[in-house]
Amino acid sequence: MDTIATMRAFVAVATTGSFTEAARLLDLVPSVVTKRVMQLEHMLGVSLLHRTTRKVTLSAAGEHHLSRFTTALEAHDEAIAEAKRGVERLSGPLVVKVPATLGHLRLNDVIYDFARAHPDVNIELLSIDGPMNPVAEGIDIAITAFPDSFNGVADEFLWPLRRSLYASPRYLAGKPELRHPAQLAEHQCLAYRPAGSTWAFRHKTGLISIDVKPRLCSNDMTLLLQATRNGMGIALLSDYVAASATERGEVVKVLRSFLIPDLWIKAMIPLDRLGRPRTTALLKHIRRNFQIEQRSDHTDHQ
Repeated sequence: MDTIATMRAFVAVATTGSFTEAARLLDLVPSVVTKRVMQLEHMLGVSLLHRTTRKVTLSAAGEHHLSRFTTALEAHDEAIAEAKRGVERLSGPLVVKVPATLGHLRLNDVIYDFARAHPDVNIELLSIDGPMNPVAEGIDIAITAFPDSFNGVADEFLWPLRRSLYASPRYLAGKPELRHPAQLAEHQCLAYRPAGSTWAFRHKTGLISIDVKPRLCSNDMTLLLQATRNGMGIALLSDYVAASATERGEVVKVLRSFLIPDLWIKAMIPLDRLGRPRTTALLKHIRRNFQIEQRSDHTDHQ
């Protein structure tokens, strides 16, 4: 059974209100349209249409599924059309959500490069922190480090997000050496609000969780980095955020023998948009641009 053909037959009947008109629209005989709709109903185990000698109307199940089937067919037809045009001629809208800090420091330029390479793709770039349901918000690709998942959405894991504890040499000067996470109770801590104030550490003795009382809490990691550089306390930061400050000696890693469990940067994509060539092409572009950085991060953690 050709599922696309059965959905197309059902949508045509639902749109025209007639098997005869649907057959004319699809350039088929009415009996073929009838058979395909019946095949779809059998596969789903529900009646999609109410049939009388005078008219055809949607059942409750038919009303529920019509918009979904229509969207799926549009995505299928668009994917086939773009594939025929070739990858160098990608076109159409693409709504992308990225976290504010990750976008500013790493992803925005990568997405700009993709837009320049494909001028027929119209990109709407949303800089938003926190988890979002891409289906509900009409987003094609939502990039996040949060573990949340949603129905009807595929998770495409991109790369691990390395994190460490950082402090400035000025803050550490004159203080006892940090040897164990339990000592954080004696220190000023700076917390990234979305990640919370319970910090987890991985050690050869097992997993350790410490509840800290933040002196400063923010959803802006660049603000926390600035506070760390200014000697306000110890912060749990993503390594890519602190990389430049570390190279300049403005901040250093502390408790290096207690590793912070990785988060994973992932792309959440609605299932009905997963096969679109422009979506696939952007994901490949992002992965390709971060392969070298991933290897560099891995080497730095060894």
